[in-house]
Amino acid sequence: MRFIDLRVEPEVNALPELDQQLAQSDAIVREELLNWRMSEDLVLNHLTFVHGDPDSFRTIHADTETVQAHRIARVDDERFYAYVQQTGVHGESWWTAFLSHDFIQVPPVIYEDGVVNLTLLGEFETFQNVVDDLSVDAKVSVESVGEYHGQGKRVIDRLTTRQLRALRVAAECGYYAVPRHGSLADVAAELECTESTASDLLRRAEHEVVHALLTA
Repeated sequence: MRFIDLRVEPEVNALPELDQQLAQSDAIVREELLNWRMSEDLVLNHLTFVHGDPDSFRTIHADTETVQAHRIARVDDERFYAYVQQTGVHGESWWTAFLSHDFIQVPPVIYEDGVVNLTLLGEFETFQNVVDDLSVDAKVSVESVGEYHGQGKRVIDRLTTRQLRALRVAAECGYYAVPRHGSLADVAAELECTESTASDLLRRAEHEVVHALLTA
């Protein structure tokens, strides 16, 4: 059983209207597509786990014409599950590549800042066809490929949304670069908080990551 891990950066105008709005919103940190199904009448039904502001999420969906219905179930103030029914994705976007080939998509599909990371199971020939189709409207990178042996426990499930955001900002600032070229002050400035708060968020996140790795 073969797998491929892809990093896909779609052109904004190739995305459905809803995906464009979510990708451009600072209030939505991360989406994890857990399951999806296209109905006979071409309505996309999908379940997503979201890190971000639920009120902003609701507003975006309410203002998007292609959204037929949406419901959310909160985990806490910054994490929730969302069930969405959406039209207008077949034949109009990069979703077409997923509807034209035979493979299994391994959940979750990760959306962050308009970038999509996903794992597919199937045959190498199919993978090449998918990559070719996606490359028409997106920049596609093959992160890894080989024989599939399943997934381990997800470290990210241990993190709060604020901890995840702090780690992402720290990485982008160069705080974890070798040699380090970003400071705690840089991280705090991006997070719009004090250095003490930024330090606490990073320490707690690092604790969870290290603990998960050492107990895996």
